[in-house]
Amino acid sequence: MGIKELIFGEGEGYDYGALCMPSLPWKKQRHPMKFYPIDEPLPLLLSLVMGLQHAFAMVGGLITPPYVVAKFSIDSFPFAKVELQQYFIVAALITSGIGTIIN
Repeated sequence: MGIKELIFGEGEGYDYGALCMPSLPWKKQRHPMKFYPIDEPLPLLLSLVMGLQHAFAMVGGLITPPYVVAKFSIDSFPFAKVELQQYFIVAALITSGIGTIIN
């Protein structure tokens, strides 16, 4: 296995456009999505892109609720208290870290 196969995968097996673009339920698919074998090693590029997407989704899902609560309920809405918002977000991140360690 060469460097190119390690980074991009072997042959024409991976359709990166279909993997990274959303599939809309009302739009007719040109070709069905491929299913890949369980024990097949993923290419490095695909692993990095999907891992980065997963990390952004986790952090976004962790930061958004305390931000919304601080912005629209506790914090007086027209006058933003940035320190209180930052405190909520940091408290959520620390609590998540402690929960991960306990788990």
